[in-house]
Amino acid sequence: MMGSFTVAAGSEAELETEELFPRIVAVSFESASLKKRKRAVIVLPAEWQSIKPAERRVLVILHGRGRHERSLIDDRLIRQQLLDAGLFIILPDGDDGWYINSPLRKQDVYETYLEEVLTKVSQQYDLPTSQKQWAIAGWSMGGFGCVRFAEQHPGRFAAVSSIIGLLDFPRTGLPEGQTYKVPVDRFGSDEAVWEKFNPLHDAEKLRGTSVLIITADNAFDRTMNEHFRDRLVELKLPHEYVELEGGHTFPVVRAAIPLVLAHTKRVLGAEQ
Repeated sequence: MMGSFTVAAGSEAELETEELFPRIVAVSFESASLKKRKRAVIVLPAEWQSIKPAERRVLVILHGRGRHERSLIDDRLIRQQLLDAGLFIILPDGDDGWYINSPLRKQDVYETYLEEVLTKVSQQYDLPTSQKQWAIAGWSMGGFGCVRFAEQHPGRFAAVSSIIGLLDFPRTGLPEGQTYKVPVDRFGSDEAVWEKFNPLHDAEKLRGTSVLIITADNAFDRTMNEHFRDRLVELKLPHEYVELEGGHTFPVVRAAIPLVLAHTKRVLGAEQ
């Protein structure tokens, strides 16, 4: 439920909006949690104002490291797919924050910020509060972020979709070529603390959520995703696992977006 979110004081501040494309709006606001100005992009369904709030369906998509809230809409093919989805799509700007409250950089509370931006956008566009009407997705860093955020907010999302996500991370001991250097300035260097952030260890909290995992055969994240898949199997949690051709690249993200949209619409009952 939206009411389960803890939002910093000042969340009632108004959003500034700018139309980027027809039915695609950039919003900006002073973040009470991060103490700086933040942005998000909203993709709106056709004739969205005529859709009753109880019938609105929402998908949150978290970007990868080195990307931003405009990365998907700046790609013409993906932009059209998002516009055609019939969903309210929220694309937050997550900086390089990994969507966590950093144990080291105490001012970098990106999990709290994500709660804040979802609440602000929900208020602006009169979005529903029912789990059955919300889904979350992401790629790379955002794949890590969307799974972990769903785990930290069990019952918040009906569907979660990870694209080339780092789903057994942060950690050491992965095979050569199948690992990623842990940003110790963000996560710290204590491996016991890392375990608390690794989505693999909280997979049980996804029970009741429809899970889609997408990786690629030559992606460095493939082993991490195989580990996460095996953990879901161990827990007897239903899921769909897809391995595309390619590496840890944006073309794989482009190929995966239609799968994510189809999964989201099926779970949320939003097929057109």
